[in-house]
Amino acid sequence: MKFSLSLALVALAAVGSAQGPQRCSGMRVRRNAASLSPQDWQSIANVLRQMNDDGAISRFGASHDRLFSRVHGNTCFFPFHRRYVLEFENIARRYDPNFTVPYWDATESFRNPAADPVLSNNGLGGNGGSNDRCLGSGIQSNMQVTYPNNHCLRRSFNQGDSIGAWYAPEIISSYIQSDTSLSTFRENIEYSIHGAVHLGLGGEMDTGYAAQDFSFMVHHANLDRLWWDWQNSHNSFLMYDGTGSNGPASLSDLIPEDSSVPFNGATVESVMVLGYGNVCYTYDSSAGAPQSYPSGGSNNGGNNNGGNNNGGNNNSANNANGNNNGNNGNNNGNGNNNGNNNNRSVTSGSSNLASRVLENQGIQNSLDSDIINRFFPGLGRRSGALKRRGSQAQPSNCGEPIPFPPRLTPEWIHMHGYDPERVECAHKNACEIVETLNNSTYTSPY
Repeated sequence: MKFSLSLALVALAAVGSAQGPQRCSGMRVRRNAASLSPQDWQSIANVLRQMNDDGAISRFGASHDRLFSRVHGNTCFFPFHRRYVLEFENIARRYDPNFTVPYWDATESFRNPAADPVLSNNGLGGNGGSNDRCLGSGIQSNMQVTYPNNHCLRRSFNQGDSIGAWYAPEIISSYIQSDTSLSTFRENIEYSIHGAVHLGLGGEMDTGYAAQDFSFMVHHANLDRLWWDWQNSHNSFLMYDGTGSNGPASLSDLIPEDSSVPFNGATVESVMVLGYGNVCYTYDSSAGAPQSYPSGGSNNGGNNNGGNNNGGNNNSANNANGNNNGNNGNNNGNGNNNGNNNNRSVTSGSSNLASRVLENQGIQNSLDSDIINRFFPGLGRRSGALKRRGSQAQPSNCGEPIPFPPRLTPEWIHMHGYDPERVECAHKNACEIVETLNNSTYTSPY
């Protein structure tokens, strides 16, 4: 009898393991940094000061620097930074149990990044001083850090007193919709908005120890949001393909960690699905956690597509009726606190729910089916020819042309060990997206 009971317990444990991590009983919501009040920013400042006094800020900078070559230029980029920002958030909550890392949607001010209110004195702060580049404004003003030596936290805009244009939301939208593998999506994101923001802010953000600037955390929270949107768009919650940090990517891979910021042997799979295991958060403009853990997960390793969300919310690019579980009408930071779950399933690089709809409608009305199927396949097929600006009068409300995206610097490419030809190919593709939209009657809502 005891033997039979033991077998039953072993069988139940095996079933539980195969089902993957348990769904979180509570979920915190990461908000758009643009929606934070001065009081919210002050609360973050208080936590950062305490963390810095205890040496935690420099430990994060040091750990990122030491792991740098293992977590960039390969598919581990996304799971590592998801776990890394989560660890920062968890440690910060020891000082303030209500602390949550906001995300900075850098596409909201891509035309003139330096004017973004998030970079105001109430928020992240602006440019560094003209002589020493020390950051004298914002929530980390006059902060001193200790890695790799004692120095002031630095910020140095890449165009002197301004920052060159970043990547338009439409480019990121194209990546989310057209990239069918995580390895391709990772490459496009890492070579585009990831590098553009780091290089635009400069200073600390242009080093391996960039994590000492809180801009790093809110920036990577946004990249994590975009990954989550991509996962939902393709119903590929457990896809982990290409090359990982130690060879062919596998869900069972250990996420690289440093002793100064340990992850306690966390695997890639442990962070793949928001709302499960210890990844107990969602984003205010994105789909919530699926109702059940996606199939194809635990104990399967390898390049896993993780296709099915059993009974959960399938927020594919073509499903305008997906359920948003866990956002509960939270303010999305763009004035759209209307609980409209349908807009959250509209695929876009922007967090602005209303502008997402205008973007997708404008693209559908301006581009022919071949171009849509190539760059924006999530919008579905349509008939008709490309409508060019030169063939008809421009509408009176026509917006400014979308600026072409910046190139990564040779130094940045070398620092990350990227293949320059692949970087150039990705930039050329981004420019082609912009050129196609600018040559049509499309009017960007951003």
